[in-house]
Amino acid sequence: MQRYDRQMRVKQIGAAGQAKISASTILIVGCGALGTYAAEQLVRAGVGTLYLVDPDTVSETNLQRQSLFTEADAANELFKVDAAAAKLRQINHEVHIDVFPVELRPELLAQMDPLTLVLDCSDNFSVRDLLNRLALNRRFPFIFAACAGVSGQLMLLNPSQGPCLNCVFPELTKLKERDCDILGVATPLIPLVSSLQVSLAMRYIVSAAGALDQLTTVSCWPPAQQNFKVKKRPDCPVCQHEQVSITLDAKTILRRLCGSDAWSVYLPQTRSITEVTAILDANRVAYQVAPSMVTFNWHHASASYFKTGKVQLYQLDEHQAQQHFRALWQLFKAPIQKEGQPQ
Repeated sequence: MQRYDRQMRVKQIGAAGQAKISASTILIVGCGALGTYAAEQLVRAGVGTLYLVDPDTVSETNLQRQSLFTEADAANELFKVDAAAAKLRQINHEVHIDVFPVELRPELLAQMDPLTLVLDCSDNFSVRDLLNRLALNRRFPFIFAACAGVSGQLMLLNPSQGPCLNCVFPELTKLKERDCDILGVATPLIPLVSSLQVSLAMRYIVSAAGALDQLTTVSCWPPAQQNFKVKKRPDCPVCQHEQVSITLDAKTILRRLCGSDAWSVYLPQTRSITEVTAILDANRVAYQVAPSMVTFNWHHASASYFKTGKVQLYQLDEHQAQQHFRALWQLFKAPIQKEGQPQ
């Protein structure tokens, strides 16, 4: 425990608190700006198990505000969770880290140990709404945090005991409609908000403390902080139900990527990168291979296949995308021809 000597000297933590931190299991949803900063702090603090969930790959535009990533990660288009985990394991090899390079889905929780706490570090309210409903159904607490411009907000939520996210944001449906809005974020805002989020997390882990009715807003330009009381709404359509419904979208639903003519879908059957290249070779389709994906042209459209089973197509309208995906499903469902076998 000498590694955590300076942390244990903090009277609010001590040896007993450090033992609780080391026994904790934390899920971080979103491995971008807030998620990378929070993950590094938690790993340095010595949490026991850390789960990272994020479907995206590293891009150059991430580097301005997202820690743990490098230009090499962006050039190689690594999954954010993989790139982050590689750095985190170098910081503290004692922390058990599991990664899920996919979108948050209810069935993921079955693959995890019981959670001490969840940190919402996502960047859209559709994911937050799902997380809020899961927290209510599975009775776990989570810490909401968000950043935009020079302002951020955060709050500890335990929907089965206090207000839920829908109590805080009654216009949640309208906020979900704006998930594709591209917002600017000042670089120094991220570590400010993430540090407050991790501080809330550690306080909860050590002493199960933390106000369940307090929304904190902060600004980095100029520096400022305010706290607001939020009451549980007696007419809340979400947390006033014992078991709120969770929409289980089929993995094969076509989704438009924000701000583009790109579309994504998960294939019914996941293929390895090696299997996909073999299929493309057999069909004489040219391709390029990266560590996490294969890019190729399909019926005059650019396509990417990720090792998680997700396919993306670019510069198409919805009707064209549907047609292309149906053809791709048939292509990747077909048995793989081995060398020497009749076609």
